[in-house]
Amino acid sequence: MLRQLLVALCLMAICVVVHAIGVTTAFRRLPRQTAHIPQFRELCWMFIRLASWMVLLHLAEIALWGFFYVWRDAISELPSALYFSAVTYTTTGYGDLVLPEEWRLV
Repeated sequence: MLRQLLVALCLMAICVVVHAIGVTTAFRRLPRQTAHIPQFRELCWMFIRLASWMVLLHLAEIALWGFFYVWRDAISELPSALYFSAVTYTTTGYGDLVLPEEWRLV
């Protein structure tokens, strides 16, 4: 049980690093404060780009978990592992896929 918790902690830490790098990158790409006040369209476009970037970061993190499940033979097929990862990551949790008992804590 302790091993699975440590594995989950490491995966979570990697996700935090991915997110931190992604958010830092996004902030660095934002325009610096100027005397120019952005128009509504400019702000909307900025938020759309930022939200899209955040979704891509989450998809990368979901894929990380999915690849881990396949690598450790917790789920045999990548599409199923990615699906399981997505429904658990988003807390939808349909329950139609279940990990083997030794990996359920992860």
